[in-house]
Amino acid sequence: MQQYIGFFVILAFIIIIVVFNKYFFWWVKSILVAYYLVVSYFFITVKNRIDKEFEGVLPVPDAYWDKNSGWVDTITNYLFLPLIGIIIFIYFKWFTKARTKMSKIFILMSFIPSATLFIFFSFLFSFGYGYSP
Repeated sequence: MQQYIGFFVILAFIIIIVVFNKYFFWWVKSILVAYYLVVSYFFITVKNRIDKEFEGVLPVPDAYWDKNSGWVDTITNYLFLPLIGIIIFIYFKWFTKARTKMSKIFILMSFIPSATLFIFFSFLFSFGYGYSP
């Protein structure tokens, strides 16, 4: 479980974004949280199975790298592609609810750090789990 601390931090950020968003109905929040929990379960289960299959084999064979990297790439898409839609939806609602031009400018400017964090976490997840033995 210790190897998944980074994953749980990323998952916590995603769930916080979903749960504390005022633009989603409660049932949409429930569906999204359930989706992310199911994806998490499958990620951990299959990753552990891949790790166990190649445990103690040195040097680490190319088959492990192919399986592990492919699996992590798939889960990266399942985690972060829906998050793109969630973030765009939140920013769209936030932008359309803004009343002044200055607040709209600040909302657009805040998109840059959000996109940077998104890219950072996506890279961190993909690199941390896809390329580590």
